[in-house]
Amino acid sequence: MQQRPLARLQPYTGRAALVTPQRPVNTPYEPAKDFTESLRTVWRNRKLVLTCSGAFAVGAVLLALILPSTYAADARIEVGTREPHIWSTDQQLPATGPDAAKVESARIGAQSRDVASRVVDKLHLDTNPEFDAGIGPIAPTAKTPQAIADAQGRRDRLIDNLLKHVDITILGRSNIINIQAKSHSADTAASLANAWVDSYLNQQRHEKLDDNDRVESYLSHRIADLRQQLAKSQQEVADYRRANGLYQGINADMGAEQLTEMNNQLIQAQAAKAEADSKLNAAIGRSGASDSVPEVVSSPLIQALKQQQAESERNLAELATDFGPKHPKYIEAQAQATDIKRKLNVEMSSIIAGLRNEARAADARYGALMADLNAVKGEMGGDNEKSIRLQALEQEATVNRNLLDAMLNRAKESIGREAIEQPDARLVSTAAPPEYPSFPPRTLMVLLAAFGGVIAGCAMAFLRDGSDQTFRRGDQIEQAMGIPVIAMVPNVKSDTPPIVHVLRKPISPFSDALRKIYIGLQLSESRQAPKTVLFSSATPSEGKSSTAAALARLLAQNGKRVLLIDCDWRSPNVDQLFRCSNKDGLSALLTQDDIRLSDTIYVDPLSGLNVLVAGKWNPSSMHVLTSERMRFLLHNFAKNYDLVILDGAPVLVGSEVLALSQMVDKVLFFVRWGHTRRDAVRDALRQLADAQADLAGIVLSRVDPQGYREFGYGQIPYGYARRAVAEAAA
Repeated sequence: MQQRPLARLQPYTGRAALVTPQRPVNTPYEPAKDFTESLRTVWRNRKLVLTCSGAFAVGAVLLALILPSTYAADARIEVGTREPHIWSTDQQLPATGPDAAKVESARIGAQSRDVASRVVDKLHLDTNPEFDAGIGPIAPTAKTPQAIADAQGRRDRLIDNLLKHVDITILGRSNIINIQAKSHSADTAASLANAWVDSYLNQQRHEKLDDNDRVESYLSHRIADLRQQLAKSQQEVADYRRANGLYQGINADMGAEQLTEMNNQLIQAQAAKAEADSKLNAAIGRSGASDSVPEVVSSPLIQALKQQQAESERNLAELATDFGPKHPKYIEAQAQATDIKRKLNVEMSSIIAGLRNEARAADARYGALMADLNAVKGEMGGDNEKSIRLQALEQEATVNRNLLDAMLNRAKESIGREAIEQPDARLVSTAAPPEYPSFPPRTLMVLLAAFGGVIAGCAMAFLRDGSDQTFRRGDQIEQAMGIPVIAMVPNVKSDTPPIVHVLRKPISPFSDALRKIYIGLQLSESRQAPKTVLFSSATPSEGKSSTAAALARLLAQNGKRVLLIDCDWRSPNVDQLFRCSNKDGLSALLTQDDIRLSDTIYVDPLSGLNVLVAGKWNPSSMHVLTSERMRFLLHNFAKNYDLVILDGAPVLVGSEVLALSQMVDKVLFFVRWGHTRRDAVRDALRQLADAQADLAGIVLSRVDPQGYREFGYGQIPYGYARRAVAEAAA
């Protein structure tokens, strides 16, 4: 860590001046804040933090003991369970179960006031003080409208109180509804949760039974109406048949059979006609290629004539080759070939004429059948008009009969359904009386309270340190005032006074701190060690008098010629420290001319220290303390003693200190550790600076070693000389 400069040195001008501070004197000291410093702040205020934490924890324990215990019991139901598929009209849930909206609707339905009202009646909660809450009896004492309204109002308030004790939630993304009931009694909480589940399931079952009753009532009335309508429609059919001579199964069957037979014949005739026309058209369409007609090809006579024609043409070709076209044999053969061709054409013409005859016959037969069919249709036309009306009446009767059958089947299914009717939810787990209360969470309350106490203690610790206007370390004084601290004097906590402590323990930490003060005084002046030193402070109770007496006795025991002068006439302490008389002293030397010095100086028998007590002062003689006679006495004392220590009054109390600061060689300023306020130190040092006092440095007095280790970045090695002390004591 970088060392901070203590002060800015001033040039020597014949008299040491107060060192100018590096920052303005009226600027408050603000130490650097970091995490380590924060931890150090908490650690040095650990008692406060532990006290706050303990107080908060004790308060939480007391609060947990005062608060009534609340037990929570949980019962769970599953929404959207599958019912056994018995009847055809039963609705079935999909395989995936109900969606989130249906589960949420079921949760809201389970939290209804109707269910709460059923629970109130089932458990008689109107007599339970926990739920009654001063509402009073619900049953009206009089049957007047006002009494009934008052009873209903009290019941509504009771239901409101009950709903505050029940919490209904959905477990995650499942279709499980958790019903949690809270009560000051574990048995009551379990009974309340189970009663709530039973009431909800019974309400659902009763709602289904009510729906079934409404369906049965509707079916009964509907079946009666349908029976009347069916009887009426059947009577209309019978009357119409009788009025129009339409007998079921006779006229209709005869006409239908005749029409069917004629339709079959017509279809056959139409097929024969189409076939004959096709053959004829095929034969006529080929014109000169009639020999390719199937009937021609399949004729045996034509096949024989074609064979003869082929032989005749082959013979004619041979004769043309052998004899030529003019030979008689060739001419005869040619005539035979011509005759054969003529016979062939005649035969093919005869076949085509036969096809024409077949086509005309098929067409005639088709026309005759069509005429007969139209005649039959004409005869059946009148009967069809009557049949249409009859068919409409029969259809109406059939519809009524089908509706009646469906209603009778549905009515049969609804009979006895209340025995198997189940709600749309089922009980998953019942509530058991809890062993431990759910509220208040005592352990959690104590832990949170202890943690809150730690936080509050830390906040108070930071607030306490932030509002601390005293000095805890030497560097605080050096940075705030710009003046070096020459020594830190530990506080002597034993019953032994400091002036006795230096004699009994000459190498103790307290004695070593006094030696540092003396060495610091010697080093404060480079030309000559100061002979007269004024001990002062800002306010009383800074420890300067006891430190001055202890330092003077320690130096006197070491062979120094030391004179201790008590200059604090308002509150003299030197005579009490050395247990000597305060009759004659400094006041006698300054006011009486015939008094001898030996009569006013007290010699300490234990160390040889010369002590000049304050003496008896009166307000009229206060000015002599700052007179030339006082300066003359100090000048003579400096010649005869190695060191003259003046125990002065606090700067902010006595104005004579400022005058005495100009008569001495050095001024040593005392600041009590953790006690003196910074603004007091600042004001006192400013007055000394205005008086041009030669300030040797500041002594931090009555330092608590344990506290200093907590505030400082290190610790004073007070235990370094323990071995030497032990050996000296042995």
